[in-house]
Amino acid sequence: MKKTALAALFAATSFSVSSHADVIGGTIEASYWYAGYSGQFISGSEQLDLEDNLNLGDEGFTEVAASFEHPIPVLPNIRVRHINLDSSAPDGNASNIDFDGVNFDGSLSTKLDLSHNDYILYYEILDNWVTIDVGIDVKQFDGELEVSENSGFDVSRTEIDEVVPMLYGAASFEMPFTGMSAGAELSLISISGDSLHDAKLRLRQNIGLAFAEIGYRQIAIDIEDVSDIDIDADISGAYISLGLDF
Repeated sequence: MKKTALAALFAATSFSVSSHADVIGGTIEASYWYAGYSGQFISGSEQLDLEDNLNLGDEGFTEVAASFEHPIPVLPNIRVRHINLDSSAPDGNASNIDFDGVNFDGSLSTKLDLSHNDYILYYEILDNWVTIDVGIDVKQFDGELEVSENSGFDVSRTEIDEVVPMLYGAASFEMPFTGMSAGAELSLISISGDSLHDAKLRLRQNIGLAFAEIGYRQIAIDIEDVSDIDIDADISGAYISLGLDF
């Protein structure tokens, strides 16, 4: 998937872009995301449901991000962000489920880490009361899934170390004389049955250099054969951000 996705993304973004930021600027921000899980992890013909078996519920996650924009037309702008998606649940349950070579039958403890970095290279193709950005987002996961029986020594550990290149787009509409804007952001890839998207809808209020933002975010992952495990997971919920735009 990685080689095919990279080729498709570079082909899609290999065009000249004339519109760019007029001056050097950027943003820094911190976000709190209250989200819930749904979906399953699949091993062969068996699966562990994130809600029913692993008992992963709603919880809060944090993100930090920074962007840098410049007036050089041929070079992309840069946005980097890190989101902490580290969860645990000590009170899951399974009934005779064979998963990753382990038979789980009873009370379970789960540690799931889907934390990742995003490295976004983008061009600002429109910049007035409507702004549009397009580019690529390289999402780098560095996590794992660990499931263990509370009453025994049976443990399944799956490394989730994947690099996923994605198409990236963002748009916003500024409401005149209010300092408020509405926008959307989407990173997306879908190749050979594997797919991943990271989507946001937002409202932002600027006060001088500072801003506050509220919105809704969804990360949906449907990827086969991650260390012999298939991932079909959805994380979604509301978030709030505070930051500086300079």
